[in-house]
Amino acid sequence: MKKLTIVLGLLLLLGLTAQRGFGQTDQEKLIKASQFLEARPFDKDAKEMRAWAVKWASDTKDVTVIVCGGTGAVLLDKKIKFGTELIGQYLIAMTAFKLENPDQAADEDAAQLAGMESVVKTYEAMLKENPKAKAARMDDLLARRNAGTLAKYVADADCGKK
Repeated sequence: MKKLTIVLGLLLLLGLTAQRGFGQTDQEKLIKASQFLEARPFDKDAKEMRAWAVKWASDTKDVTVIVCGGTGAVLLDKKIKFGTELIGQYLIAMTAFKLENPDQAADEDAAQLAGMESVVKTYEAMLKENPKAKAARMDDLLARRNAGTLAKYVADADCGKK
């Protein structure tokens, strides 16, 4: 009987651990979601994961991010087929950056740059899976990243000082 109690206790503990993402905190889950969505934006689980991550990033008191009109507005262009997904990635990636780099949490330019770099990587992944995702404004961001001028673009938007 004692062995049965121990086994049942272990099964209950294992079940509780599995429910919580194998011990992951929400912060860790958000960081992994950001990385996953960046690499696999059209995965079968991406929509649900993105919705959770955007909600968590919006609701958390752990960090605050600025959705900047100077950098983020480009993602609102109606000609960008997957703009909703990209703006979600921008928010998620900035949040992940601040969680991973608490010493830089007040550096809005660094967070904005991390968000935009993630958006560009996500866009590249989208293009590989769906060439119809192509958008001129995203190609411009991709060219800036490739030319090494994306950081200047972000700094010129002055998001952290407004």
